[in-house]
Amino acid sequence: MSNIKAAIVDDEVRNIHILRNILENYCKDVTVVGEAQNINEAAEMIKNNPIDVLFLDIEMPPHNGFQLLEMFPVLNFEVIFITAFQEYALQAIKFAALDYLLKPIKVSEVEDALEKVKKSKKGRLNELASILKDYVKNNDNAFSKIVIPVNDGYNVIDLKDIIYCEAFDSYTKIQLINNVSHLISKSLKEYEEMLSDKGFYRVHKSFLINIHHIVKIIKGLGTAVVMSDQKNIPISSRKKDEFFTQLKGVINLKGGF
Repeated sequence: MSNIKAAIVDDEVRNIHILRNILENYCKDVTVVGEAQNINEAAEMIKNNPIDVLFLDIEMPPHNGFQLLEMFPVLNFEVIFITAFQEYALQAIKFAALDYLLKPIKVSEVEDALEKVKKSKKGRLNELASILKDYVKNNDNAFSKIVIPVNDGYNVIDLKDIIYCEAFDSYTKIQLINNVSHLISKSLKEYEEMLSDKGFYRVHKSFLINIHHIVKIIKGLGTAVVMSDQKNIPISSRKKDEFFTQLKGVINLKGGF
């Protein structure tokens, strides 16, 4: 069984310790990778530690757990709400929580909730594998597309529709045409390895660009490119020569840089 990465968010240290104790002593497939006592700490923790499941307290004055989830345009993890207040059940359902546990927490209920996480994780992997297998089998141009996770499943994306990829800690924002973007729990390095031979170039530690979407090159003190969505992206000084060498192989560049 693959290991489940979990995080705990609760404003009371005692409750965090209780849940961590349950997870470490009764749930052998789980590793607690982070803890937080407020939503700002939690948001930073989640950005830096990709997780499979978030155990989330709801009432954390002056904020609540729902406000934390609203900070993420895409939830690439399951949510198990833990609270002493049953009246939040309907709102938890609205946020598509995998489960909803009432305090005091029972070991058996945590174990049952984690079984749902395992099934969900396995289901997502099987679904992705099926999509990729069918797509490669039925499409000669399969390698011009990638599959990315979204809230309700997976999207198959044309590489030509990707303008650039931008690093956000351990996440990557994929910017598409028509002002559409997705935040994915993969590092920019992973996408660089995947796309570097398909017309994409890592021009900066934070940016991987599709060179076919460059509309302007800005020369001067700081060289940059303007993308088709009018985004200005800097080119690292140590990357500049290599980048323009590669660019000349794709488009006709005149003049020196």
